[in-house]
Amino acid sequence: MTKLSTKILSLIPIGIAVWMAGTSTATANPSNDSTAVTPQLSSQLGLRQSSNPLAANLATEPTIEQLNQATESTEVRPSDWAYQTLQALNAKYSCSNPLTGDKTLSREEFATSLNGCIQSIEQLVARKPRRAIKKRRVVPTPVPEVMPQPAPEVVPPAPMTPPEPVDAPEEVVSQQDLDRLKGLVQSFASELQGVDSRLQAIEATTKKIQEQSFSTTTKLAGEVIIGINGYGGRTTAVSPTSPNNNTTLSNRVRLNFDTSFTGKDRLRTRLQSRNTTSFGSSVTGTNMTRLGFDGDEGNTTNLSLLQYSFPLSPQTKIIAETVGSEFNENMYTFNPILASSGEGSISRFGRFNPVYRLSGDGASLTVNHKFSDELGLAVGYAVPGTISSSPTVGNGLFSGSNSIISQLSFQPNKDLNLGLVYARSYTADGNNITGGTGSSAANRPFGSGAAPVATSANHYSLLASYKISPTFVLSGWAGLVEANREAAGGGTASSSNYALSFAFPDLGQKGNNLAFIVGVPPKLNSRNVPAIGTAPAITTTGNSSTSYHIEALYKLKLSDNLSITPGLLLITNPDHSSVNPTEYVGTIRTTFKF
Repeated sequence: MTKLSTKILSLIPIGIAVWMAGTSTATANPSNDSTAVTPQLSSQLGLRQSSNPLAANLATEPTIEQLNQATESTEVRPSDWAYQTLQALNAKYSCSNPLTGDKTLSREEFATSLNGCIQSIEQLVARKPRRAIKKRRVVPTPVPEVMPQPAPEVVPPAPMTPPEPVDAPEEVVSQQDLDRLKGLVQSFASELQGVDSRLQAIEATTKKIQEQSFSTTTKLAGEVIIGINGYGGRTTAVSPTSPNNNTTLSNRVRLNFDTSFTGKDRLRTRLQSRNTTSFGSSVTGTNMTRLGFDGDEGNTTNLSLLQYSFPLSPQTKIIAETVGSEFNENMYTFNPILASSGEGSISRFGRFNPVYRLSGDGASLTVNHKFSDELGLAVGYAVPGTISSSPTVGNGLFSGSNSIISQLSFQPNKDLNLGLVYARSYTADGNNITGGTGSSAANRPFGSGAAPVATSANHYSLLASYKISPTFVLSGWAGLVEANREAAGGGTASSSNYALSFAFPDLGQKGNNLAFIVGVPPKLNSRNVPAIGTAPAITTTGNSSTSYHIEALYKLKLSDNLSITPGLLLITNPDHSSVNPTEYVGTIRTTFKF
């Protein structure tokens, strides 16, 4: 018994030592995770605790010379210690925002890449905690328990075989790499703080957008036009004795709600409110003086466009509209700089060829197909106004006024566009043959007053646009209309129009535009109506004189969302009559986009 007691007592110090070692280890690292972060160290490094908790493990520093060189430099070159160190870390740990290695960076650009590497290593360590000790760890051999002496006939148990030593797993991130990373953090502390501030601002903005977003499938785009408009002079049709001068202040507001269901289609719903009085025949005596953004519903908000477009194939696109159809929005108009009503020409005639106005703001279906990169075809069918929704006789989709248009476009190179247009129109009242532009006789060749005369017409146009240089675009068109009187006795009429536009984009600064437009608005060339009953035959040579459209404008872009366009329009021999004095229209159009 004395010997057994002595052996048991000898084990007590060993047990106490093992217990104390275990207690010490647990106290030093209670979570058994050496990547725990201290808020104090993160604060000292100038980093948010939530952004870079890895900084707590950066225990040692690079040399003072390396730190000073990195801290004092105004830019980071590929040959610098900081650049090469971060590049090595990027390659080893697959960091986000890696360095390309081929150009000098500003300190802010370098800090952005460094911040990405810190986050990547932080995530790596969080997935596989790093052991605090990298060396080989040996599991202590347990001391065999000494059993009391059994009876002589009992064989004592064999002592336990000690297990083989177990290797601790290798570190995920080495301490040497963490030391290098700490040196980079210290040298670029202020720049990292800037990156951190920008990230907070982006997070706040993103949160605000998410909170204010009204739909995940719909985007809102708006345009507001405020115009100060004036005209001078009157035609004899309105006031044969004295000219008049008036100035107006008006607006047009459009809100477009664009919805996509597949990512490739678009449903556009447009709400519009406006009060810009037309300087047309009832005001100035001719439609030649109309502005490009006019229209007056007394600022009553209404649905002005409902359009759905989708690709039938990579080469074919379908556009369907139930209200607000405009061919000029569905196909290329060969006047790219001046076609917009908000930022293009100030006049109605100067925006594009009148043939695109035959749709009449009604319902339409347009198909655009590209045979190749150079050759394309557009075909459209439209019913003007509210005719498509009326079931009465002489209305509906196919029994009332309508127009068909086809356009063949050819682009031999990226700077030159050529086009041929043929359109066929039928109007029950014989009006709007030239889209509300030109002389009254050209717009309604058969009849005057309220008496409707059904009229059909064939429209032929040749169009071109040539980008001579990045700062000079030449565009133009020529159109011919052959009209037929669809009534007893028949009759024919012919009219024509042409224009040239000279645009100088980015003049003065990017986004500005200086432009000039000259041309002849639609003019009645001839008209022949046979004798009908007691009414004598009508044979004329059309309008007696020629009006010239002369326009100048300069769009000044103040920002991406604001532009101001002063413009002046002169019409000589208004309504193609030499007895009418020259008229002029001026505007200062301010356009807001959001």
